[in-house]
Amino acid sequence: MNIGKILTVLLWVVLGLNYLFYGNNILNYLALALLIIHAFECVIFYKKISLSEDHIFYGFIQTLIFGVLYIKDLSKKA
Repeated sequence: MNIGKILTVLLWVVLGLNYLFYGNNILNYLALALLIIHAFECVIFYKKISLSEDHIFYGFIQTLIFGVLYIKDLSKKA
């Protein structure tokens, strides 16, 4: 796991904790925007994710969490 993925997981943890404990503010909108952007990446890179050696569900979860960092790893594997 590279530093980009570690920082992304930390960002998701901070955004999740903010959502649970602090209520409605700008970080909640950031989390929603990040989730929507990563969902669009799942749609855009559907073929690449489905052709990977990983299970398709695993690929979509990885894309929702890490976004383009996971897609870049798929390109390196190919």
